[in-house]
Amino acid sequence: MKDPLGLWMMDNAELFRYAGETPCMRDGASSVLLSGSASAFLAPLYRTLYPEAAITAVSDNKAHLAAAKEEEPGLIAIEEDPAGYAGNGFDIAVSVLYMQSLDTRELTPYLFNLSDSLSAGGNLYISFPSTMKYELSPKKIRQSWYSMEEEVFFKRYMPDDVMKALSLIGFDIRAVEKDSIPDLDDVVSIHAIRR
Repeated sequence: MKDPLGLWMMDNAELFRYAGETPCMRDGASSVLLSGSASAFLAPLYRTLYPEAAITAVSDNKAHLAAAKEEEPGLIAIEEDPAGYAGNGFDIAVSVLYMQSLDTRELTPYLFNLSDSLSAGGNLYISFPSTMKYELSPKKIRQSWYSMEEEVFFKRYMPDDVMKALSLIGFDIRAVEKDSIPDLDDVVSIHAIRR
């Protein structure tokens, strides 16, 4: 793999170990939605966990989709803004390191779209960088944590606020985990099930 984000994901695979934990996931999932560029690189993991499942990756980054498809040729790649994608009938929806690119006004519609994409009882795995302090600026441009040559817009969300939003939308929170790494500070992972 040559893509900087894919290489970063491989080098930091321990951040996404919770994505493969099956106690929170539905047995025998037949369809998996990977939302966002980083999520697309988890396709080989989900192919291993669910060999017969249809795995769909949605990203507005054509290069990342192509690189992910190289790693998992059976991946269904959809080039679209993940925040606007309205799928349906998925058993599992995964969103890693994507939410922080959204403004506050975009977050709730995105979470609603993930909810609508899932079938009843479907599982959501979401992870995002967070800190214990609010940043006053809605979003700041920063050097990308996965490539010294790229800058990204970045917003921190508080875990309690995201869990409250998920509960209001219709999710039951099953597990919350936190890892600390130098580039992203705290990365929070949430498992939730759609009611």
